[in-house]
Order: sequence, then structure tokens, then C-alpha cells
Amino acid sequence: MKVKENKNFNILIFSSVVFLIFFGLLNLYSVLRPTGDFILFYKQIVWDLSGLFIIILFYILKESFIKRMILPLYIISLILLIGVLFFGTRVGGAIRWFRLAGISFQPSELSKLSLILALAYIFTDRSFRGFLVSTIATLIPVFLILKEPDLGIAILHVFIWAIMLLFSGISYKIITTVFGVLLGSIPVMYFFVLKDYQRERIISFLNPEKYFLSSSYNVIMSKNTIGSGGMFGRGFLVSPSVNGQFVPKFETDFIFSAVGEQFGFFGSLLVLLAFGVIIFEILRKVKDFKDNFWKLTSIGIISCFMFHVFENIGMNIGLLPVTGIPLPFLSYGGTSTIIFSIMIGFLLKANALSNKTRKVI
Repeated sequence: MKVKENKNFNILIFSSVVFLIFFGLLNLYSVLRPTGDFILFYKQIVWDLSGLFIIILFYILKESFIKRMILPLYIISLILLIGVLFFGTRVGGAIRWFRLAGISFQPSELSKLSLILALAYIFTDRSFRGFLVSTIATLIPVFLILKEPDLGIAILHVFIWAIMLLFSGISYKIITTVFGVLLGSIPVMYFFVLKDYQRERIISFLNPEKYFLSSSYNVIMSKNTIGSGGMFGRGFLVSPSVNGQFVPKFETDFIFSAVGEQFGFFGSLLVLLAFGVIIFEILRKVKDFKDNFWKLTSIGIISCFMFHVFENIGMNIGLLPVTGIPLPFLSYGGTSTIIFSIMIGFLLKANALSNKTRKVI
């Protein structure tokens, strides 16, 4: 018998992404309007349209090609992470981007995608050897990203590895030992690995009023902006904080505060529901996916999305420290938009390859 893929396109996931893109453009336009400089808005339109095309492209790619690209993609991502330390552009004390002809590229965004695919392949070996190789494959990019430095993305890599390890089928004795070591290493990381400004962000998170004029200013202004939106918001293009540009980095890290002020609790809830649809649709079907590779790839991608959503919104409302993690499809950014689009393409591919969406002929 021959198994033929049924091109079962999950319209719920795709529609949620389209909604997030449209909603993101509305908010980006609103926060750039007071400045009169719409170049970022026009760039984001290009990135979003490219992202929609990329979703379809990666959805129709052959499975064999996807698996052949895992090792080359991982190696390329490491080369780029090394290269950016020597040839990248320094912004605000960090070297995270290549910039050429007005276009920026952040290698750490590609690294999280390549790590997910690599771990999904490595974890097909459920022995201690598989665990050891996965640890090394994770620590190499984490070390390079910490050199930039970018603590938020480095933590994201470790988080993805931990979640995928949990679902890998590796012995729970190994897993419990690993999580114990991770918890025990937190004080060491805080005192000997983090830089002074990173420790200050954590301290300011615990006592924001003390650092109002420095590291807590963005968070306090963001909380006030979101709170002023109430249930239904203060209105699109008429909200005082958005028009007054009261929150720094409105277009990137703190785009959710613009959502909260303009559209209120219900608008914010719609954004969360859109992300929830993507996550729920995959989780309810993941047990039917073709094999462990696609199951673990999907788990890794969903864990990445969840980290971005909870961390970004958490730092906007003062529940989590500020780490510079963007909100998928809402925050301005070309690299993140393209990488998240590829991830959505893979999720749709995994869904099409599931046992319940393939035809036997």
C-alpha cells in the first residue's frame, strides 16, 4: 500500500496568523503615526507579505528535503553566530545584527529554528547518548548568544531544549537530574554569568519603584498605558500614551502596551485567543503526527511561541523581567517575522502529515 499526503491545510492556524499580522500592522501604524516616519511600517508590510508566501512555501516542501537541510542549517546558524561577533553592528552595547543596505539580520533568530529541528532529529535516539549530544548541540549556540550578549534568546534556547527533552522519551531519571542541576545553577548564573545591567533588570523587576528613572521606567509606563485602556480601550489613533510616545520601544518590545491602551481588555483577549488557537490546534493533534520527528518539531515550535508570548506580555504588564523578546507577528522585525513564518509552515506541514490527514491508496 502506498501512503499519499492529503493536502489538508489547517485554515484555523493560517487564519489566526493572518489576523495577528493585520492587527500588528494596525498597531505599528498607530505607534509610528505621531512621528510621521512610516518607513518601518512599509518594511513590515514587505516582511509580512513575504512571511505569508514563506508559510505556503515551507508547507509544500517535500519532507525528505526538510530532513536533509537539518545539519546544514544548524552549521550555518553557528557560523553566523560566530560571524556576528566579529562583523556585526554594535547597537546599545550588544552585537546581535548584521546590517547591509538598510536590512538587518539577527542570527540568533535562525539559531532557535535550527536548534528545534536538530533536537527533533537527535532525540530519535532516546539513550543517554542522545541526551548528551542534545546538550552539546544546545550549549554551543547558547554560549555564542551570551557573548553578544542576548540573555533572553539564550534562555529561550535552554527552554526549548528542556521542553523537548521532557517529551523526548528519555529516561525520567536523567530528566529529573537535569532539572535539578538547572535549578541549582541559577545562583551561579546570577552572580558569575550575568552582567551588571542584566542583574539590575532583575532587581528592578522585584522593586520597580526604586528604579523608576532607569531600568524600570519602560515597564512602569507600559503598565500604566495598558491599565488606562480599561475594558474597551481608549480608541485607535486617539489614545494619549500612543500619540504622546510615552512608552519607549513601542514598535518592538512594548507593542502590547499599544494594544492594551487602544483596544482594551477585549482587544488584548483577541490577540491571546489567536495565539491560543495556534497552540491548541497543534497540541490536540500532535499525538497523531506521523513520527517522533514531527511531534518533537511541533512541540519545540509551540514551546518557542509560548515563551515569546508569555515573556513579552509578562514584561509589558510587569510580571516578568524585561528581556527584549518580541511578540510574534505584532512586534516590528524582519528576521523574527520570517523565522516565525517558517515555523508556522512547519506546523502546517506536520498537520498535513498526521495519520488522520493522510490517505491510503
